[in-house]
Amino acid sequence: MTPLLKLGDFKKAEPVRAQAHHRAHYEQIASDTLWLIWGRKWLIAAVLCAALLLAMSVLLIMTPHYTAEALIVPDFKAEEPVARAGNRTEPPAVASSQPSPATDTASLVDSAARILRSRSVASAVVTHLELDKDPTFTRPLSLLHLLATVQSTLGLSPSRRPSPHDLAVNALMRRISVTNELRSYLITVAVSSEEPEEAAKLANAIALEYLRTQMIQRLTGAQAVVEREVAELSSVYGARHPSYMNGRTRLEEINARLNALKTASTQDTLRSLVGEALIPAETVVIPSSPNILLVMGVSLGAALGVGVWLALLLERRRVRAGGTASGHGPSAVPNMIVGTAEGYAGTSM
Repeated sequence: MTPLLKLGDFKKAEPVRAQAHHRAHYEQIASDTLWLIWGRKWLIAAVLCAALLLAMSVLLIMTPHYTAEALIVPDFKAEEPVARAGNRTEPPAVASSQPSPATDTASLVDSAARILRSRSVASAVVTHLELDKDPTFTRPLSLLHLLATVQSTLGLSPSRRPSPHDLAVNALMRRISVTNELRSYLITVAVSSEEPEEAAKLANAIALEYLRTQMIQRLTGAQAVVEREVAELSSVYGARHPSYMNGRTRLEEINARLNALKTASTQDTLRSLVGEALIPAETVVIPSSPNILLVMGVSLGAALGVGVWLALLLERRRVRAGGTASGHGPSAVPNMIVGTAEGYAGTSM
């Protein structure tokens, strides 16, 4: 004998049927939407082609930029002894020494990176390379130029205009990117430019200027220490003592290195003076910007979205005009897809 169904069983089955009905409803919506998009495939293809041509035109107009990277290897080794008095050896007081366990080497590398980003280094490079005579570096920013023009038109007293040197320093600093590796303690100096040779030249100039400044500071401190040592040896042993003669020789070597660093006019000369602390930048002929894949991907993605939106918009107009929605077979796209809430209400009933 078949058991009788209670009223509660029907109430429990209602949510299940409603859930199945809604699932079938949304599946039908998705299916009809895909068929609608397929019916407008030529419209979407035309939008994609137009976006592709537009992106290619923009890439042809945009000026490519090239990036060159120079690597600096910080030297934490002890300096060579600067004075020898008998069996006693004294390193310079301000020379770099092997960091103790308490010394945070990462902080030293971070300090070096901050110096490389400083305005003083960029200013020295501008002076050394005479970038303040290059129109590409002395061109003022459009906003500042517009502000100066407005002030002159209104008869206001213009603010102090930057000099060509200041403009060149600002332009160079905008092109510089300095990063330091946390584990390897390498410092990367990257410079971008419209010419690959210029990018490599600027990156090497920034790194060499930093290394030259650091070496001059160390040698200046060593020079002061050796001068004191030589004066003491002269007063104690006399000018003919071998220790005094060794001190004088060392002092002359330091003076010669200082003069060479201060008067070096070419990057090759500086590179020979700083030794292996620098891995120079090389010319890279592959543009670093614009990113072709990124531009094309964003353009095609946006075009696809616009194409689908246009297809749905045209279908909405067809429905509002009283036409038949294009779809697969007899089933039309529900009005919820084309923007009318009334159709969705009728389907849900």
